[in-house]
Amino acid sequence: MKSTCIRVLVTLILMFSLSYSILGVSATYVPEPAIVLKKKPGVFSHPNMFGAKLGRLTITSDEVMYNPTIMVTGLSGSYDIYLIGPHRWDKHNDWDYDKKIQMNLLAVSYTDGTDGSAFIRALNGKQPLLDGEDNVQVDESPFVVDLYLVNSNDHGGTTDTGMAPNLNTNGGFFKLDSPFVFETPIDFRFTVGITDTLGQGPWVFPASGEPTQGQFIPIDGAVGQGSTSVINPGSYTDGEPQDVGFWYGTGTPQQVYFNLYFENPSVTFDLCDAYDGYWKELTDVCIEVGNGKPHKKYKLNIAFTTDDNSGEFQLLPDFIGGTGIPFELMLDEGPVAYGDNIEWRVSGQGLNRKSLFIGGIDASLIDQLVSGVYQVTIFVNITNAD
Repeated sequence: MKSTCIRVLVTLILMFSLSYSILGVSATYVPEPAIVLKKKPGVFSHPNMFGAKLGRLTITSDEVMYNPTIMVTGLSGSYDIYLIGPHRWDKHNDWDYDKKIQMNLLAVSYTDGTDGSAFIRALNGKQPLLDGEDNVQVDESPFVVDLYLVNSNDHGGTTDTGMAPNLNTNGGFFKLDSPFVFETPIDFRFTVGITDTLGQGPWVFPASGEPTQGQFIPIDGAVGQGSTSVINPGSYTDGEPQDVGFWYGTGTPQQVYFNLYFENPSVTFDLCDAYDGYWKELTDVCIEVGNGKPHKKYKLNIAFTTDDNSGEFQLLPDFIGGTGIPFELMLDEGPVAYGDNIEWRVSGQGLNRKSLFIGGIDASLIDQLVSGVYQVTIFVNITNAD
């Protein structure tokens, strides 16, 4: 009986700013470089307040400013923003890893320096940064505003930095050293403006275009609606490969990673085991998820190719004068097309495995073969699925 060997090899391929001013007013915005969720973040002192500071806006002016207003885009019709992460109401309960945690984007404005009193308001659309819709005058320069994401709101505004959270997690426990990710993709952007006169208010700022009774303040040289991003793309610390969000805890955020390997990296078999409708099991393809969430499924793509880059699967002779032997692969019960992505949803806990089979060899070719060793090196490419 003629025999050949197949050698299987796995290769993992986890494949300045210009500034100018208008009428002596300008601003800078500095997003937090690496955002980590905390209890009692920043200025907030209630023990159940949960969230993070996102960045600081600093406005400087050579003159008095009237009715400073912030305009935010990227929020859906309501104020609410949702993070998904582990929460429980009692320490004896199991963790709810898919808890939708209601959050708000809040502005904390200081007119007497950051050690002075603060005015807090939830953001959506356009809102005044201080108490009152109009007749608000700012003499302080710089005028500092911090942006926060917290599990509380105050649509009317407040000066109470000790306010309790009033959304759907005004108590309970958040699991330390865990990622919390946004339910839907986000792109929070903003601009700020001031009115021409004391008696005007936020209504002078249109949804698009330039105001005729006020002015947008250039932020790091950018002017206009949605000109400044609230969160720097490099500020996410959730550790999740497919989502965006933040880490909660004091430890270093742990990046989710995937370890792919063949249980048997080299296999020898008889050709007769893989023709005439027979399929030979070669090995198990295994994926381990490191630092994953136990109750989450991660969507991956894997693709199989060979070292000869021929575009088809074939066993090649290791001697001169022989011809290749085409073959097919199957992963569990699904066919494998050369180079095509196969979606695999893997569990964040434990070992994930699928069996790899070889078959589809034309038996009529066997008698025409030159005796010898035939082999192939198979490469596996793993990527995150969109």
